[in-house]
Amino acid sequence: MSLNPRRYDVRELRRIADAPRDGGGEAPRERSLRQPNSSRAEQAARSAAFTELLQRQRGLRLSGGGDRPADAGDRPYLRAVPASPDAEREVGEWLGYLVDVGGHLRSRDALSYYAELGWVAPDAVDALTRRLEGFDAPRHGRPFTPADHRISLVSIVRIASCASD
Repeated sequence: MSLNPRRYDVRELRRIADAPRDGGGEAPRERSLRQPNSSRAEQAARSAAFTELLQRQRGLRLSGGGDRPADAGDRPYLRAVPASPDAEREVGEWLGYLVDVGGHLRSRDALSYYAELGWVAPDAVDALTRRLEGFDAPRHGRPFTPADHRISLVSIVRIASCASD
C-alpha cells in the first residue's frame, strides 16, 4: 500500500503539527530563522566579536574615573591608525575582510560611511583607503549587511584599543 501526499487532509496535518509532542500544554516550537549564506561558526564569531565590543566599551567607560582621558570611548573611536604590530595585524585582517566581502569600491564607500557615523576620523579614513589597494579583488563581491558593519565596528574598536595598550 502506497501513501499519496495529495490525499492528506491539510487541516488534519496542521492540527497535528500544532499539537504539543509531549502532551503538555506548551505552545508549538518555532524553527529559528537562519540567514541563507551564514554558517553557524560565522554567526558565533560575529556574536563573540560583538560581545567583545561591548566589554571594551564598558571598560572604557568604567575605567579611569578622574584620570580617564577626555576622548576615551568618545567618537570618533579611531582618530588615527596606531603604529604598532598588533594594530597593523588588526588593520590588515579588517581591510582584507572588507575587500573580500564587498570589493574595493564598496570598501571605500564603507570607510566613508564610518567617517559619517563618527566611528573613524577623516584622516584615519584616508590612511585606511590608501591601504585598500594592496588587497586582491574578490571574485564575488556583495553589498555589506548590518552584520558586516557590526564586524567593522568591532574591528575599529580593536584597532583603537591597540593605541591604548
